[in-house]
Amino acid sequence: MAHGFRLTGALLAGVLALLAGAARAGSVTAESIFDRQATRQQARSQVPKGATITRTVCEDLEVGMDNTRYRCTVFYTTAPAKPVPATTAPATSQP
Repeated sequence: MAHGFRLTGALLAGVLALLAGAARAGSVTAESIFDRQATRQQARSQVPKGATITRTVCEDLEVGMDNTRYRCTVFYTTAPAKPVPATTAPATSQP
């Protein structure tokens, strides 16, 4: 029974380590009445600095009376934040 507990604990620790280092995904959507290219650029400009764009999807939405609205969604990933090393303060002696 104790052997199974150690295996489960090791498995859980491995999963937690993977999750801690996983990249985060997100998306930004923009809409416009002007054109698809301007809408795509507007969405791209809202992606967080340092993120990697993984995919862009644009749609043309007919809104009636020969009018088109454009919607673009930009998908991105961000790298996990690097851990800050722990620093230890020197021990102070109090008289």
